[in-house]
Amino acid sequence: MRDLPMQNPFTLKEIPVLAPFCDRDQELHNLYSHALNKANVVLFSPRRYGKTSLVKRLQSKLAENGVLTVYVDLYGISSIESVAERLVTKLYAYCHKDESLFKKAVHFITSWRPVLKPDAESGLALTVEPSTKRNGTELLDNTLTELGNFSAAHDVDFHIVLDEFQEITELREANRIEGIMRSHIQAHAKASYFFVGSRRRVLLDIFNNRKRAFYKSAINFELKPLPETEAVNFIVDRFKDGGKECPAEIAKLIYDKVSGYPYYIQRIPYTIYETAVTEKITREDYIRGFYQTIEEEKPFYESMLNALSIQQMSLLYALAEESTDKPFAMAYMSKHKLKSVGGVQGALKKLLALDYIEKRESGKYYVVDPVFAAWATGIRG
Repeated sequence: MRDLPMQNPFTLKEIPVLAPFCDRDQELHNLYSHALNKANVVLFSPRRYGKTSLVKRLQSKLAENGVLTVYVDLYGISSIESVAERLVTKLYAYCHKDESLFKKAVHFITSWRPVLKPDAESGLALTVEPSTKRNGTELLDNTLTELGNFSAAHDVDFHIVLDEFQEITELREANRIEGIMRSHIQAHAKASYFFVGSRRRVLLDIFNNRKRAFYKSAINFELKPLPETEAVNFIVDRFKDGGKECPAEIAKLIYDKVSGYPYYIQRIPYTIYETAVTEKITREDYIRGFYQTIEEEKPFYESMLNALSIQQMSLLYALAEESTDKPFAMAYMSKHKLKSVGGVQGALKKLLALDYIEKRESGKYYVVDPVFAAWATGIRG
C-alpha cells in the first residue's frame, strides 16, 4: 500500500487563527494597541493581502483579554437595512455564547429580534428580523443608538471590524449613511472600530476628503508587502514542515517574482509542493509551479476583466507590459494602441478606483497584482 501524502503546509483559504503566519508581528502589536486605546483605524492594502486573517487573529487575541469582538463583512450589501442587519446578526452571534450577555443584547437592541432557523451545515443558524416598521436611514440610526447604549451599559470594551467598508459608497444614500455612522461611532466611547478595505482609493477618500463625514476620524494604517527575509524563511520553514526541502535561493525567486505579495507567498509554494517530483525543490519545480498557478488563477483574472470596457482593458494590458509615469504621452499611447487622451483619462480613473493599478512613489503607474500582470502579458516562469 502506498504511503498517504503529507498535508500541504501552505493554504489557499483564509489563514486559520492558530496556523503559522508570515511576519506581521509588528502590525499585530500596533493594531492591538490601537484597539485597546479605543482608536478607530482604517486598515488598507491591495486585495488578497491577508487583512481579514490579520484582523481575525487580532480579535482572537482581544477576546482572550475580555474584549467583545464583532466582525462584519459588508461585501455585496444592497441596502441601508442590510448594513444594520449584518452588524446586529454578528453581535447576536457573539453574545449567543453567553446566555446573560445575549439577554442583555436583546434587551438593548430592540429594533431587531433574533431568529433561529434550520441550517443544513450547523443545524441551526442565528439570523435577525426587524421588529419595527422603520426602514432605511431611520432603522440604521436607531440600531446604532441601541448599540451605543448596549456598549455603555456593558462592563467590557468592544472591538468592531467593518470589512470591505468602501462598499457603502455603492449605495444611493452613501453620504447619508456616512453621516449617521460617524455621528454615532464617535460617541461610542467604549468601542474601537476598524474599517477594512481593498479598494484603497475609494476607502481612503471616505476618511481623508474634508468634504466627507468621516474626515480625519480614524488612523490610516497601510498593510505593506511582506519583508524579504521573513517571507523567504517562512517558505523554507513551511516546506520543511511538509517534509520537503526548499533552498533559500528558490524561496527568494518566488519572493522576487511576486514582490512580497502575501497571497502568492502561500499560493505559488502550494502548487510547487503539489507538483514537485522529488523532496528537494528545484528551479524546474518553481517554473512549473508558477506556470500552473497562473493557469489555475485564470478564471479569477478573467472575472477581473469582465467589468472593464475595451479602453480600460487596453490600458491595463499596456501597464502590465510597461509601467509608465506618462500614460498620456503620444509615444506610449501609440506603442500600446491607446486611442485617445480622453479615453486614457477615463480608463485610468476607473482602474485606480477598482484598485487594479496604483501610482507609486516613483510617479509610475503599475498593475497592483504582479502575477495578474504576468498573465496579462503572457509571461511564463
